[in-house]
Amino acid sequence: MRTDEIRSLFLEFFRSKGHEIVPSDSLVPKDDPTLLFTGAGMNQFKEKFLGRNVTYTRAASSQKCLRTGDLENVGRTAGHHTFFEMLGNFSFGDYFKQEAIQWAWEFFTIVLKIPSDRLWVSVYNDDDEAYNIWEKKIKVPAYKIMKFGAKENFWPSEAPTKGPNGPCGPCSEIFYDYGSGVGCQKETCTPACDCGRFVEVWNLVFTQFDRQPDGSLKPLPKKNIDTGMGIERIASVLQGVRTNFDIDIFVPIVKEIETLAGRHDFRQAKTITCDAQNLRFRINAMADHVRAVVFCIADGVMPSNEERGYVVRKLIRRAMLHGREIGIKEPALYKLVSVIADVMKAPYPELRVRRDDIAQIVKREEENFLFILQNHLPKVEAAFEDFRRTEAPDRLAEIAFNFYDTYGMPYEMLEDIAERYGLKIDRNAFDRFLDKQRELSRSRTKIKGEIFSETFAKKVEALRLKTEFVGYEKTHAEAKVLAVLEDGEVILDKTPFYGESGGQVGDRGRIETSSGAMEVEDAKKIGDTIVHIGSMLKGTIAVGEIAKVSIDESARNKIMANHTATHLLQAALKKVLGDHVRQTGSLVDSQHLRFDFTHMKKMNERELSRVEEIVNDNIKKAIPVKKEIKDIETARREGATALFGEKYDNMVRVVTVEGVSKELCGGTHLDNTKDIGIFKITSESSIASGVRRIEAVTGRAAEEWLEGRKRAAEAKKKAEAHKEEEKKFYAKRLEEEAERIELFLSRAKNVADTKVIIENIGDISIDGLRALADRIRQREKDAIVLLGTRLADKVSFVVSVPEKAVKKGISANSIAKEAAVILDGSGGGRDNFAQGGGKAAARLEEAFNKALHTIRERLG
Repeated sequence: MRTDEIRSLFLEFFRSKGHEIVPSDSLVPKDDPTLLFTGAGMNQFKEKFLGRNVTYTRAASSQKCLRTGDLENVGRTAGHHTFFEMLGNFSFGDYFKQEAIQWAWEFFTIVLKIPSDRLWVSVYNDDDEAYNIWEKKIKVPAYKIMKFGAKENFWPSEAPTKGPNGPCGPCSEIFYDYGSGVGCQKETCTPACDCGRFVEVWNLVFTQFDRQPDGSLKPLPKKNIDTGMGIERIASVLQGVRTNFDIDIFVPIVKEIETLAGRHDFRQAKTITCDAQNLRFRINAMADHVRAVVFCIADGVMPSNEERGYVVRKLIRRAMLHGREIGIKEPALYKLVSVIADVMKAPYPELRVRRDDIAQIVKREEENFLFILQNHLPKVEAAFEDFRRTEAPDRLAEIAFNFYDTYGMPYEMLEDIAERYGLKIDRNAFDRFLDKQRELSRSRTKIKGEIFSETFAKKVEALRLKTEFVGYEKTHAEAKVLAVLEDGEVILDKTPFYGESGGQVGDRGRIETSSGAMEVEDAKKIGDTIVHIGSMLKGTIAVGEIAKVSIDESARNKIMANHTATHLLQAALKKVLGDHVRQTGSLVDSQHLRFDFTHMKKMNERELSRVEEIVNDNIKKAIPVKKEIKDIETARREGATALFGEKYDNMVRVVTVEGVSKELCGGTHLDNTKDIGIFKITSESSIASGVRRIEAVTGRAAEEWLEGRKRAAEAKKKAEAHKEEEKKFYAKRLEEEAERIELFLSRAKNVADTKVIIENIGDISIDGLRALADRIRQREKDAIVLLGTRLADKVSFVVSVPEKAVKKGISANSIAKEAAVILDGSGGGRDNFAQGGGKAAARLEEAFNKALHTIRERLG
């Protein structure tokens, strides 16, 4: 039975039992910051399990899931995966154990026709209710009903003793028995044995308790059902194969990898050698990893060094390393994308639509990593070899981090290389270097030469000076000068100047003391310090002085308008394109805004117009912009959007445009959306595979941009009007010349009973020449026609040859090329028609004489 059929049968079976069939949720969980990826079918129903928004009480789904906890086992075992589909049926305070157990048994034995003697079950030790249902209602023999403890048969595992607090309950598992000839082959073998004879195929969770802080299990007023069955595992059972990688949806992927590696022999071998086992493991792992990558990218998770994107990049690179071990040295994973899209086309047709984009992203990642391997792997090996002989062990983490930071070497690879040299990297020390680098990267810039190099940032940090930012409330302040750096940068104890961070540029303005004045051209935030950069207008500024500090309010207002508009833009993009839209970068200054986001393809004009319309509607609604300080957990629970990979303090600033947007943001914003004025998108482009960029302007800048476009449109309209007049003129000239066709025929040269018409036509376009040649041929179908025209200092011509002359060796293409050489230009076409032109207009007659000579030679 094919996997697609199993999926359909499952959903239809539960539809017949009154269940709402719910489509798979995205791999990126919605409104759940506790999850990196969707890892279970119940994730999208969390609200309903809590009794909220219960629009139906029964549901069934086939959910896309991703788990990386057992990454090392993927490919080595028969059933471990990163990406998999989980079939599940759910009850929200509706049916309970008897129906869940009865329907599971019915689906297995009646619908899938699995022999009942092949099935065993397990229950939680204390769950007599479930035990009795299995034994007395379903008639499963008592020896086939296993009782396990809370570690195996309670969800969450060991919740009664170890927590967490909250909804929990016992579970019952269904096992498939491969038979006594498999595994340990002992007569006493049961599902308690891990020999491989028994495989768990369905887990039924009975959520009936609410664990209290004192550890007691309080019965829930409404009991729920949450079941999960891996479709790959049940498919392996029904298809009679021993591993999930041998089922119908994996075999085409595995075979393609074998082809890419040039290895097909190991599967036919009578004995499984170590080499064949290693080959099988690596091919299976590649198939799994690339499948996971395809689904992640399709759901908007792009390869990167942060959070979900890091998982995708890690899977691509692990798959590439497996490929290198079996002989695949060049980018090849991208070739598997179309195979996966085809295999999964029935349940996920969107993969076929996006496969080219996904393949490009994967290929680019492969090329980047291949460059790293080819150019920097020898450097790592040499450094570790030298380290083993000369260095102290506590330096290894720093050396490894330098390769990670400088060359993009994956930590896992560095760890593997270290092990080959008998070394071990201190992961905690490595992570400390990583955290420090991330902080420095936020403050690093190239402005003012090397001023914001890593060395400069370290110097600023070493000063341990803290600047209080008062710019949310004030545009002017009095402050004390804490430091004046060697290139004239000033550090104050407090400032209204926003230090560049979070994509918002630093403020401009002025610092004045009794001894001098400084024009501030920029401000940067390094740690807790805001550094003011600029040039002295007069005198000097000294440490300890009291300064009057003021920002350029006009510039700040424009920045605030652009920043608030950026929040409205992101909300509009999600509404128009979908929830896969994720911010990857931004720039907000006084002139414009720039927003980078994940999206698989170019936005069309309709989408851009709709986004623009939504933003401007929210501006016109004059919505107040609320800024609040909240603890991070409260903000997340309320649905505040955070940047992936960004670290936040316990207390965060939440910027809310009610009903539109709620984001964690430390930038400066307007108090009301109406103050933005108008919003206009000026461009949309690609900056990387799967990443788009929108640039836009607001307020007066938007008005000026629109005025410029209007002027350009008017100029274009005039040009088009001129072109139309020109077109009419040439049309008139064509008709005038058409009236002279009889004259042209009377002047034609006769060459071997073929008329050759050669005419220099004045004031006519190349299109007119083509049309005139056609009309002459309509009048005299076997005539050879050469027409030329001179416009300004250039000449154009056409050559038309009838089929009769072509058969005798006359080629319009050859004639045009010969003429073009004489005219210092270019020409060509087909044997029966060609055209050309050149700069040597005075030599047109010479070119035509040469053409006539050629015709006479061929027809002679």
